[in-house]
Amino acid sequence: MSERRLQVVTGGTSGMGLETAKVLGEFGPVLIGGRNPKRLENALNELKEAGIEAYGKPCDISNRDSLKEFVEYAISIAPIGNVVNAAGVDYGAVPREMLLKINMLGTHYVLEAFLPYLDNSNVVNYSSVTGYFYQPKKEEFELWMQPDTDDFIQKVSELIPVPTDPRMIALGPDYTAYAASKRFVMFYTMTNTMRVAQKNNSRIISIAPGSFMTPMLENQGAGNEDAAAAIKRGSAFQRFGSSGEMADLIKHLLTPGHEYLTGCDIIMDGGRTALGMYPQFK
Repeated sequence: MSERRLQVVTGGTSGMGLETAKVLGEFGPVLIGGRNPKRLENALNELKEAGIEAYGKPCDISNRDSLKEFVEYAISIAPIGNVVNAAGVDYGAVPREMLLKINMLGTHYVLEAFLPYLDNSNVVNYSSVTGYFYQPKKEEFELWMQPDTDDFIQKVSELIPVPTDPRMIALGPDYTAYAASKRFVMFYTMTNTMRVAQKNNSRIISIAPGSFMTPMLENQGAGNEDAAAAIKRGSAFQRFGSSGEMADLIKHLLTPGHEYLTGCDIIMDGGRTALGMYPQFK
């Protein structure tokens, strides 16, 4: 009988995080975390009703004390199997400083907190296709290598340029910061490949979603018919992705047989990045 191992999903209270928690229930007990106690309670009930051995605990990944308590609870349940960091915020949802803190420092804090307990485990971070449209400067890469620097978020923010592309400007003042934060997730994933591998061949990857119909996307106006139609046109399939599709991809990537896959970002966006970057053959 295989060892009982815990499946951890931060941001597992809704959307892709919750769907991922459901499929990871096939691998072992599941622990979900989130900042909203009511959504956490509802998600936990949903998982238990699906027959999953599920646990929940409030967790703010941008707060090291909160994360420390979360990890201590996790290791009290079972050894760590997979850690999926689905916690994050979109542009316009919170002030710029908080966006950067959750998406960037939160990613760093999650790995640092779980790293001592990884043992032939897997870590998955959520990046975003928007990260491919942000080109960091040399100074940014140098700063990103030191996430524990004093005033890290302030220094990161100061290095993010004011957008000049009309499309970026139209999306609002914090869109560029969001893109930068998600490029950091890719960067951070790749720069920790060796550290993670040293934990008995553990793996770390990031996945870049395109437009998936989730509560986060709805909050950005995708519930509006015209806005939804415009977003769909950015996909080769003229539709949104579903949270179930993302969860199914993650489940397959974490099953035995993919042990050589690590230190990379995987795009799942219905062709959006390709359409935005390259002219298409007719």
